[in-house]
Amino acid sequence: MYIMNMEIFGITCNSKKVKKGFIFVAICGQKFDGNDYIDEAINNGAVIIYTEKDIKNKEIPVIKVENSRIKLAELLNKFYDYPTDDMTIIGVTGTNGKTTTTHLIDDIFKKANKKTALIGSLGLKINDEYTDINMTTPDSENLYEILFRLRKQNIEVVIMEVSSHALKLYRTHGINFDVAILTNIDIDHMDFHNSFQDYLNSKKRLFNSLDKNKLAIINIDDNNSKKILEGNNHVLTIAYGLNSKSSITASSIQMDENLSFTVCIQRSIISDKGNEYEPQEFNVFMNISGIYNVYNSLAAISCALYYDIDINIIRKSLSNIKNISRRFEKIHDSNFIVIDDFCHNPASYQAVLDRVRSLKYNKIIIVNAIRGSRGIKINKENAYVLASWYELFNNPKIIVTLSDDVVDINDKVNEDEINQYKYIFRDYEVEHELYDSLYFSIKKAINYADEDDIILLLGSQGMNKGKEIFKQIVEIS
Repeated sequence: MYIMNMEIFGITCNSKKVKKGFIFVAICGQKFDGNDYIDEAINNGAVIIYTEKDIKNKEIPVIKVENSRIKLAELLNKFYDYPTDDMTIIGVTGTNGKTTTTHLIDDIFKKANKKTALIGSLGLKINDEYTDINMTTPDSENLYEILFRLRKQNIEVVIMEVSSHALKLYRTHGINFDVAILTNIDIDHMDFHNSFQDYLNSKKRLFNSLDKNKLAIINIDDNNSKKILEGNNHVLTIAYGLNSKSSITASSIQMDENLSFTVCIQRSIISDKGNEYEPQEFNVFMNISGIYNVYNSLAAISCALYYDIDINIIRKSLSNIKNISRRFEKIHDSNFIVIDDFCHNPASYQAVLDRVRSLKYNKIIIVNAIRGSRGIKINKENAYVLASWYELFNNPKIIVTLSDDVVDINDKVNEDEINQYKYIFRDYEVEHELYDSLYFSIKKAINYADEDDIILLLGSQGMNKGKEIFKQIVEIS
């Protein structure tokens, strides 16, 4: 790649990564301003600087741009020779359900003999092997490098979780999405977004990035689904949900420990190859349960049908789906049951607790990790959901933990966040125990557990080590 007659050997926004022949893009971030490190970048070998500020009197070209994050993504896209132009890219966004939906799509496409890769909260997945990538949607430097490697490995289809953070910070800018899927939109990440409208607008960017006649798959039951496509009339649309206006819906839903339902194609679907799926019905059985998995499945089925995947392959793939890590994952089923879930917002707590209600149990024991460094609002809402279920579960044993023994500084719980639980639980007369240590909290729960009880390990980053700790304690005892 050449710019201004200079060969470019790399592009970064981290001055410490700069080498001879690199471009340095100065970004003003939440903690650091890249403009403070321009001299360091030049000393390390940078040959061009891009910045939003007026920077003068440097010995190399300094180019002012309107948006440094967009410029970084554009440069990376060009440097890696536009990697997504040669692959099918499916992006899934939403408050909840991204991980499950992407895994369902990945499994279906693999069963159809497509060479796939999945990028998401559990890492980079190729051939059932995961590589850690640290965040749901990597920053643009890592993301474009990953996509470049995937193309070299002849990956045909990339399924990607697209977070609101990534969209707001333009991490996915320039990626040529073929399909954008909306699972749902609810309250989340208000510590990062200025308002719910800002959160919604960030999600909207994925759909606005679609070129003409690319596909949007939306959950029509979600109140915000229409807003997502406002002003976007050039894309194809498949609407799914339990609403009668859906293109694809479900009926005869049966839920216990397993899930079965009838998929109803209510309006003809034209595939990307021009083939038509006429209105019809077919049955689906899954080894997972929960009404939210009906929605996740409908999204995945819609995507698969658009790409002409045979209905029998879809049905077979869904029937073979196993628990996905930390998504209502049963990690112990002996004298008592232990279920681990990445609850992180009110909607996900509601979904998990609603699903537990359908199970058989003696009593419920909840170990809940407070969501650290995410603000008052989300923790107040999460505490309220737990409190609202307290009597329905006949006063379950509730243990709240700060997880100080496992979280890093970015996920430490502060006093205001702890107080949200204290205030809500006081107001609703919820008896609970509060401990600093996740290890001690889980050990307490095990000690409380009797035959046919259910232990719920709930929480996001603060409970990420919960499964590991539980197994460690059980092995010791």
